[in-house]
Amino acid sequence: ETAENCKRFIDNNGLELFKSCLVRFADKEELLRNMMGLMGNIAEVRELRKKLMEGDFMDIFCKLMESEMDGIEVSYNAVGIFSHITADGENAWTISQPTRNEVMMRMMRAIKRWPLESRRNINYRSFGPILNLLKAFDTPAAQYWAVWALCNLTRVYPERYCRLLKSEGGLALLETVEADPRTLEEVKTLAHTVIEQVRNGPEKVKAESESNPEDQSDD
Repeated sequence: ETAENCKRFIDNNGLELFKSCLVRFADKEELLRNMMGLMGNIAEVRELRKKLMEGDFMDIFCKLMESEMDGIEVSYNAVGIFSHITADGENAWTISQPTRNEVMMRMMRAIKRWPLESRRNINYRSFGPILNLLKAFDTPAAQYWAVWALCNLTRVYPERYCRLLKSEGGLALLETVEADPRTLEEVKTLAHTVIEQVRNGPEKVKAESESNPEDQSDD
């Protein structure tokens, strides 16, 4: 989870190892989830994520955006990877197929399928990379993923993530997202929900969640 280790992974042929494991262990859901989490860490490093645009990685991630393996985790990580790459702008998109616009449309479709109450196999020590995507007004799909992630985590695990989001200055950024006319309406709605969840505090969020067990997902 450091830029240095991500670079070390790439320098030691880790990307090719990822592809070979994807083929050899195609039915191993937990392995795929962990591998995609690692790819997500690489995508968070600006100078390294261009490596993910080489070869056939983009086609692989496009297919995995539609995956239902391991609940939403594989799809979530695939969209997260594309969120960081697309947020770099049109000039950073160095491949002709798929196009950046096509990928963003597929990202939006994937996010809309995910139940907001999905329970997660993920652990964030910081929201820094996600909070940076809140500023991506020119990349609404990436902004949508970031706000969805914050809404899901502060709803399902409020004791940990409401506090973390507040301590890292996330509320001010979310208020900016909610107020900006460039923001999509569904993103504004999610941003408002996150703000309310954090302001209400973990106890109230947890109580409301437990009072609606039919909305819970065992993903």
